[in-house]
Amino acid sequence: MTHRQRDAAQMRFEAALEDRLGSPEEVAALVRQLMQAEIGGDPPAPELVRRWERANAAARYTGLQSLADQTDAWFEVSLTS
Repeated sequence: MTHRQRDAAQMRFEAALEDRLGSPEEVAALVRQLMQAEIGGDPPAPELVRRWERANAAARYTGLQSLADQTDAWFEVSLTS
């Protein structure tokens, strides 16, 4: 995969994630909630998990469009403090 293809796929992924979850800040807030629950040893609220799983699956599908041979690809979600 070229850098251009990778960047385009990442942009599609991010746009789809934001389309389902809201602004970048809202995406970050949800990811932080899930991470804090995991770190604290408490199971995260089931509705948060479902929301993340659905949004992530849809965003992954969108990001990988036109990259049919990339079965082992992944996307990164980075948080800034």
